[in-house]
Amino acid sequence: MAGWGTLLTLNAQLRSSLYFRQSLLATYMLAASLTSLVFYLIPPGSYARNANLVFSLLTMAMLPLVRVRALFVPLTHLVTLLSLVLVTYIASQTGAINSSSLVWLNVLAVPVLLLQGPRPAVLWIVIVLATLMALLLATLMGYQDSHIHYSQQAVPWAFMNHALAMGNLMLAVRLYEYLHEQQMQQLQERNADIQRTHEALLQAQAHKDEFVAAVGHELRTPMNAILGFNGVLRQELADRPEQVEVVDHIRRSTAHLLHVVNDILDFSQLQAGKLMLHLEDFDLRALMDEALQAGRDKAHEKGIGWHGTLDPALPKRVRADRQRLLQVLRNLLSNALKFSAQGEVLLHIHAGHDRLNFEVCDTGRGIALDQQAHIFRRFEHADVQTTRAYGGTGLGLSICEKLVELHGGQIGVRSLEGEGATFWFHVPLVQAQTAYNTQQADDTLPTDEALRILLVDDNAMNLMVARLQIQKCWPRAEIVTLDSAAKALSLLGGQVFDVALVDMVMPEMDGMALTQQIRQQFPQITARMPIIALTANTNPVDRQRCKDAGMSDVLDKPMDLQMLVRCVSHHVLKARG
Repeated sequence: MAGWGTLLTLNAQLRSSLYFRQSLLATYMLAASLTSLVFYLIPPGSYARNANLVFSLLTMAMLPLVRVRALFVPLTHLVTLLSLVLVTYIASQTGAINSSSLVWLNVLAVPVLLLQGPRPAVLWIVIVLATLMALLLATLMGYQDSHIHYSQQAVPWAFMNHALAMGNLMLAVRLYEYLHEQQMQQLQERNADIQRTHEALLQAQAHKDEFVAAVGHELRTPMNAILGFNGVLRQELADRPEQVEVVDHIRRSTAHLLHVVNDILDFSQLQAGKLMLHLEDFDLRALMDEALQAGRDKAHEKGIGWHGTLDPALPKRVRADRQRLLQVLRNLLSNALKFSAQGEVLLHIHAGHDRLNFEVCDTGRGIALDQQAHIFRRFEHADVQTTRAYGGTGLGLSICEKLVELHGGQIGVRSLEGEGATFWFHVPLVQAQTAYNTQQADDTLPTDEALRILLVDDNAMNLMVARLQIQKCWPRAEIVTLDSAAKALSLLGGQVFDVALVDMVMPEMDGMALTQQIRQQFPQITARMPIIALTANTNPVDRQRCKDAGMSDVLDKPMDLQMLVRCVSHHVLKARG
């Protein structure tokens, strides 16, 4: 609506500007007509003053034509031409090059400048100079008499020439000032409209971000339950292969939907400039293995080789945003697997000049040279057939490009149609800041650990899913579930837990407020108790708010069991010292 309002406002301003220029032309014609009429009433006695009357009548007759838009430019030049002819005629009868009437030629181009701009005005200045030159030559060659005949009638006529010419020039200057003031006022109004439009767009962007975040949260929450129950159901049906296949279809479909939702959320944050990197030290070999793990089963089903190589010259650990690099690699590997019907897919990680280089090579259909420049654009595939055959939102590669750029790197593709493709990207190579500790990296809590775990979530289904997932990881764990922050505060007054998993979004008191209350009210009991946030929000700003509130870490919904074990083990062992 704001865009339409701006267009309507600009259209009104253009109409107003045209109306003003038409009014200015009418003023010019009226002034010229009245001035000529004055000279008709005060004749010098040396030329036929009927010429002034004819000019006045012609100009007044053309005055109604000013409102015809198509005649605006021709009318301006016609009135100027008639004025030039009249002045030239009077000058030829009153002293030629020495005539006082030639003073009008000094003002002749001014109205054209105001009405048409500098280029037509320059043209008329050239015409005026040519006219003066013609009068001069005619005088020198004897065709014109340069002698001025002084008489009693010629004195007021000569005075009126200079006085009225000066008056018309001052009128033109005043009209110019008025025109400038009008333009400045219109400019200020347009700036105000642009500012209002900008504010409306910012507000719309904020509403869009809130809407996307809310929809993302509402979609991810039930998917958390679906994937959680899916894992439990698969375990229960382990001896029934046909039903396990159905359960696996449910899991793959839900995982695909989750991938689409995450892409939309990430793209929205990238477009708004709100996605931030979370730098951490990590093991490159583990990153490569985890990236390859997601597509290994599908590659095996298609009979495609699925390999990864790591340059031994690379340091064992580096520093970057591990999750975002993993996201880029999984996306590129998924595309390579999707478009490869046979052959192999290879992930190669190697060192460059202060760069960490990644290459994903496949033996698929390849990409035509004229299409390679478009594939990183949002919502675009290589061609229509690709969209129909393979589907997808067209956001994956666009997100990859933006994530790589956030790291300060570059991404590209090398491919020939029918000969496969190699997608490459590189990021700055930054050494890890912490020393590598093999024992600490491999330390996880044993499955028979009798942990006491507190679960707080207002959603009963989420509580059930989280309980089942934790019980799957640690069967002997004692799990206490609560559906409100207030109940958690009451319980913690007399009980101690190894770890607390708290939902970030809850009514009355959210997870961040609960964490702050726990840290303040029970410093002795909770000083060594990790509090981990559970959230379906992917906004890094919200994740940082959780940590600022005193939470030890953040786990995304749907929960990944490996991530759950790694996160809980790390913080519990750290708390135990």
